[in-house]
Amino acid sequence: MNPVFLRGVGLWSTGFADPDDWCRGEPDPGLKTAGAAMLEGPLRRRASPLTRISVEVFDQATRAAGVDPSAVPTIWATAHGEHGTAIKLLKMMLRGEGKVSPTHFHNSVHNTPSAYASIAVGNGSASTTLTGGPELVSSAILEAFCHLDAGTPEVVVVLGDEPLHAPFERGDMQEPLAISFVFASDPEGASFKLSNLRRERLPSIKPHERLGGLYVSAGLPLLEHVVSRRPGTIPLEIEEHRRPGTPADEPGWCLDLETFSAD
Repeated sequence: MNPVFLRGVGLWSTGFADPDDWCRGEPDPGLKTAGAAMLEGPLRRRASPLTRISVEVFDQATRAAGVDPSAVPTIWATAHGEHGTAIKLLKMMLRGEGKVSPTHFHNSVHNTPSAYASIAVGNGSASTTLTGGPELVSSAILEAFCHLDAGTPEVVVVLGDEPLHAPFERGDMQEPLAISFVFASDPEGASFKLSNLRRERLPSIKPHERLGGLYVSAGLPLLEHVVSRRPGTIPLEIEEHRRPGTPADEPGWCLDLETFSAD
């Protein structure tokens, strides 16, 4: 597989407006809603919280990388997607004549964030939406690497999920989280090189107290290493996410991160 370079990152969670805020570890208690400046007019009014945070980090990463958001291929990964909207639709079906909201209906699909971002910036490039469990983050990164190996110059990966809505709440899903990465095949403008995506037995990722139940939180170690400019081998799975009955010595997905200078 050809070399892969990382050119930009993005992050939004309640209290944290961007990756630097997250790594400083000092949340802003007043920050409850993502800006999602890409969305205007009806798109902005109709967008769900999950769509807003996903579009927000897409914007952050493309700006950081100097990539045209209207032309870059995208990969969106979410475990539960717009499940809150789907629950609202089910409740509507049980009331009165069972009529449902057209806006809720078109917001209920897994690729809602991708669609809103594409419409907002006029992006007609390839877009894939993935779902999954413990290997969600590694699957999205593998998909991106395959795009690059096939000749795509850049690709954006957006990981996003929110706490499960009633009646499925969990204590380890208390805040939403969206993370994004811009991967490229060209080293220009890159500060990091990624290699050797593989399965290996590594020390487990410690789940975040309020976000650990979200599969997309497995992308946090890579983002944190990038912001702090720390090279190393980065695990892409959280131990507690593994399926029941998985052997203790079962390898998990990881990759190597190197600092890089085009000079």
